Amino acid sequence: MAANQTTKKVPGLRVTAGKDGFRRAGRAWSGITEVRRDALTDEQVKQLMEEPRLVVTEIEIEG
Repeated sequence: MAANQTTKKVPGLRVTAGKDGFRRAGRAWSGITEVRRDALTDEQVKQLMEEPRLVVTEIEIEG
């Protein structure tokens, strides 16, 4: 990418699982995973945020 081009940032989540393969919100989570917010429903985000065995951080990722 040229130096003068900018990459658009979009809302996302960084999901950290303490145990690889832990399932929540219809997905298996392993290690640290970054996912676009628009790839999840509001209900899935709620499930992730309320799950004590996951650390979920709102971030911006390259879109």
